Amino acid sequence: MLSEQQQDGHLVYYPAAQPIGRAKLLLHVNGVNSSSATQLRDLEALVWLTIDHPFDVIGIHNSTAGFQADILESLLGKAELFRFWPAQKTSESQARLRSYADMLAALSTQNLEVDADILQEVQRLRPQSARGSLPLLDLELMRKLPFVQKMGFSEFESYFYGPYPTGAPRPTLRLAYEILRGVKAGAEVFVVAHSQGMIIAAIAFHILQQFFGSYGKWTEMIRFIGYGPAVMFEDLPPRLGRQTVMIQHRQDLVAESFSNVRNINLWSNIQTQLRNALERAEELAGLINTNSHHSASLYLGINGGQPSDRSAQLIKLLLSGNWDDPVIQALRASRIIIEATYTEPLES
Repeated sequence: MLSEQQQDGHLVYYPAAQPIGRAKLLLHVNGVNSSSATQLRDLEALVWLTIDHPFDVIGIHNSTAGFQADILESLLGKAELFRFWPAQKTSESQARLRSYADMLAALSTQNLEVDADILQEVQRLRPQSARGSLPLLDLELMRKLPFVQKMGFSEFESYFYGPYPTGAPRPTLRLAYEILRGVKAGAEVFVVAHSQGMIIAAIAFHILQQFFGSYGKWTEMIRFIGYGPAVMFEDLPPRLGRQTVMIQHRQDLVAESFSNVRNINLWSNIQTQLRNALERAEELAGLINTNSHHSASLYLGINGGQPSDRSAQLIKLLLSGNWDDPVIQALRASRIIIEATYTEPLES
């Protein structure tokens, strides 16, 4: 049986709803501290939400190596996304993005198995660009390396990630590959992501935009639904922003904190940022351990109660509705805040 970390980037199916080539494809990416078993629970909830309008429901597994490692991965992904903002682009960041698109082009010629290690596939197809198997992010190693404190973000990225996307490269490349397959098949592709999964999806969208170049119509059949958001609309390619709805609970402090991270100059000293990330991770872990407002179970209606049910009904509407209808048109390119409604009792 594979360990949790060995399942990174693998596909997950709900057993009672295997893909059969439907016209609608739902690709789900899980968030921080979420095991494959937890993602399977979330996929089951999504299957039931779409039972009247069946989808091919596929999970892209973002494995967890513990909360602190997941938070650091998220911050690294946010740092990479910031470099894709128009005002922040550099020749170096664009060269890395082009290399990711080249990887996707090589992968697009393959029919990958559900449990393929996508980085090994890239090495096999493009050995000249690979630098050995990517190790798991080792926090202890980074604490001990004396030269890490002298690295800028680009050097850190190159040393620990080689040519691959920063943060969570396996689910990022697998998601880009599965979206590309769906687009080529003519499917309506719904990317549904929670927390860190939204960072992974945003990077995958930038890879796809680079891959397609001037052909912008690829976005027309993409719908992006993010709950417990960890990104801003500025993190997305502009065309995708118009195809996106974010859902956030009023008291989801983790989403509020991460979605607003934008000052990436803090990467000038990566060791200092590592310490800050770990300190912040403990604070955020405390929030999650004492507060369920960031949990996928709340957003998917598993918890029950008014906010949970409202979020689930909104996700159901977005999945089952026509995105050209006025109601959903009005919701697109929006962050929707949900909360419990307090109603005073009527006086007799």
